[in-house]
Amino acid sequence: MIKLTPETKVGLFVIVGIALLVIMSLKLGGVDIASDEGYELKMRLDNAIGLDPGAAITIAGVEVGNVKSIALEGSKALITIKVRSGVEVMRNYTVALKTSGLLGEKYLALIPGIKPAPLLTDGDEIKSIAAYSDMDRLITALSDVAVDIKKITGSLGDVLGGKDNQASLGSIIKNLQEITSSVNSIVAENDVRFTTVMKNMESFSASLKDITEMLAANKGNFNATMKNVSEAMATLNKIAPNVNSTVSSISKIAKRIERGEGTIGKLINDDETHTNINQALTGINKFINKADRFRTYISFRSEFLFDESDTKNYASLRLQPKPGKYYLIEVIDDPRGHRTTSKRTKVINGQTTRAKVTTTDDDVTFSVQIAKRLSDLTLRGGMIESTGGVGLDYHLFKDKLKLTFEAYDFDSDRATHLKSGLSFALNRYFFLTAGYDDFISDAGLESAYAGVGFRFEDKDLKFLFSIMPSVNF
Repeated sequence: MIKLTPETKVGLFVIVGIALLVIMSLKLGGVDIASDEGYELKMRLDNAIGLDPGAAITIAGVEVGNVKSIALEGSKALITIKVRSGVEVMRNYTVALKTSGLLGEKYLALIPGIKPAPLLTDGDEIKSIAAYSDMDRLITALSDVAVDIKKITGSLGDVLGGKDNQASLGSIIKNLQEITSSVNSIVAENDVRFTTVMKNMESFSASLKDITEMLAANKGNFNATMKNVSEAMATLNKIAPNVNSTVSSISKIAKRIERGEGTIGKLINDDETHTNINQALTGINKFINKADRFRTYISFRSEFLFDESDTKNYASLRLQPKPGKYYLIEVIDDPRGHRTTSKRTKVINGQTTRAKVTTTDDDVTFSVQIAKRLSDLTLRGGMIESTGGVGLDYHLFKDKLKLTFEAYDFDSDRATHLKSGLSFALNRYFFLTAGYDDFISDAGLESAYAGVGFRFEDKDLKFLFSIMPSVNF
């Protein structure tokens, strides 16, 4: 067993204090140790002029990553970008090369599609590229337009300026007068044609008269048609009573509904029925929302106790009905066992002897805790390692680093069990942990420790625990 001298313990606490000071300095200084997290996407552009590695990647004007590299692949520019972890990019996103100002730097804008689409993962390629016009093309086009405008104004100046051109303009006006005179002559000549058109209209009127006489000759057929119409009207009159009866029945049904009679009437007019239906729908919505928010996490970690040369193992189930609140259930395998202290009194030869007896029980203990998160601080309480206790966690660097302190086993016959440590998340699943366990022990059980663990979310248990009632606090 490794025994730490008081000087060594002081040194360890000084090192931990310095580490905490460095961590807080990095926190206050805005240094993000997790800045390398994220995933890479690729795209191919016809022209990447002005775009440099490190250029910003934006969605809706918000920076979500940067350009990692630019390489030539065939006749296109292969762009590799890195998007921050937690930012979702769908397959129907469009890439547009944009400029922050008239002479500003280039950046890439990711434009979301209209409909939802599958998410892109690390190494995927964005296929949709927006057409763009660079500043050089725009300036060249504007220059060409300016030259054309200058030529036009110069030509107008040549036409309108000078005596010779004024004479030409007068000649043009004279020609316009001659054209107007010719048009008048044409109109006069067309008077004859207009007369012809009028004669044709008279002929059309005569033909229309003949058609009217033909209709008079077919009057008998028309009378037969009218007779058929009369018979149809008689049939409608026979049907009318049935229609009236149907309308009357519908009217009676409508009145019953209006009075609140029958199932439909109660649904429409009974306020209590409305209330019950609304309450039922509200309850269903609450249940669905509750099930959607519920999370279950399973984790396992091993801590190597340096003074014991053995490992202490934890199996944990975390039930989180909503953000900021969870229940923690743990099974702990402690090689030191669970120690209880009791006082025994013996009378030998008339003399009373009192002795303190320490008993070591099974090395498996249990923890059941309720936790509440307040910003970066989490408060815990309940049963810790089969005894009452409390704990707190302080989260840093977007929950990558967690500082932990626990106090439990408040037995008056021995020192309270105090434990402090930290854990660092390597990625979504694995984490490292280190600290000092039972560091004020009066039974020689104090020990530094270091370990590793993993955790994952179990979505199958989610629906089982989501129907359980929750405690609000």
